[in-house]
Amino acid sequence: MDKYIIGNNDVSYFLGYLFPETTVILHQTLEELDYNCGPKIIQPSLISIIRQEFDTLEIQEFERFYIDRGKCTSILPKNFENLYALYTRGKTLVEESYNTTYSKYEKYISINNLGPEESYDLFIEKIKGIIYKRVIDKPIKELDLSGKIIFDDDFIEYDKIISTMNIIDLVSLETSGKLRKSIIENYKLDGFNLPYNDKFIYVCSLDSSEDKTLSNLYKQVLATGKPYYRKTYIDNKIIYESMRNIYEKNIEENKILKYVESTQISDNLSMNKLLGIDLVGKFSQWNENTTLETIYNKANQLQEFYISSENNHKKVL
Repeated sequence: MDKYIIGNNDVSYFLGYLFPETTVILHQTLEELDYNCGPKIIQPSLISIIRQEFDTLEIQEFERFYIDRGKCTSILPKNFENLYALYTRGKTLVEESYNTTYSKYEKYISINNLGPEESYDLFIEKIKGIIYKRVIDKPIKELDLSGKIIFDDDFIEYDKIISTMNIIDLVSLETSGKLRKSIIENYKLDGFNLPYNDKFIYVCSLDSSEDKTLSNLYKQVLATGKPYYRKTYIDNKIIYESMRNIYEKNIEENKILKYVESTQISDNLSMNKLLGIDLVGKFSQWNENTTLETIYNKANQLQEFYISSENNHKKVL
C-alpha cells in the first residue's frame, strides 16, 4: 500500500515536492492557463521554502491599473469591487479573500530579480526536476474506492490519495457513482451541476503603443465595461481574461496568438475530502481563492498522513 497524488498540474508537482514519500501519477492534464494553483505568484509567506532551493530572493511588489467604464485611473475607483465581482463572479457579495485579485499592490517573491510569473515558473521547473523519479506517467482507467488505482494493463493499491484534478474528471474515474452522489448530497446541488461560468483566455502579442507604455508601469489592468475584465503583461505578451468570446483577430491592436476556454468558479464549494480522497487545488476543491500559499497551508494540515513522523524534522513542512 502506498501514498499517491493524482493529476498533471502544478499542484501535483508542489505536493509531490512537499511530500517526498508520495508518488505522483500524471493523469488528466489541466491547462496551464486554468491556474489550478491560483495566480502565478509566490506569496512572501513561502520564502523559507523557496530559500531551500534558491539563494537570490527578494520580496517585491507589482502595481495594478484600472479602467472603470471607460475611465482610466491608477487609483482603485469607488465601488469598483462590487462591479468587478458582479462581472467575474455573477454577484456582488463575495468572500473577503477575493479582494486580493483587485487590490492596488501585491507582494511576491522574486527569484534572481525576476518578475512574479518568471519566478513562479522557475520554482515549478526546479521541483519537477526534484520529484521526477517519483512520477508515473500513464493514464488511469478507473479509481476503485476500495483502494485500487486501475490502469489499462495493471493496477496499484493505495493507502492514502490526493487528487489535484478537476473534480469533474475525478468523478468520471469512479464508476460506481458514489463520488458523484456524495457531492450532490453534501453540497445540495441540483444534480451534478457545479457553480461556474464560462471563461475565455487570450494570449496576445504586445503590439499597441498604449499597452507598451502601460506595461512599463503596471503588471495588470483590471476593467469594467470592456470585453475583458483583466489583462496581465508578461514580457512581450498580454494575457486577456474575459467572460465572453471575443470574435476578433486582435484585441486593442494586439494580435491574438492563442485562445483557451476555461472555467470561472462563481460559488466556492471548498471541498477538502471526499470518501477518503483528499482534494487540493482550485478545481479539485472548487475554490476560486486558491493560491500557492493556501495549498501549502492545506499540505501542513495533511502532513501527518503523508509524511512519516520519524522523518518530519527533515522535511520542508
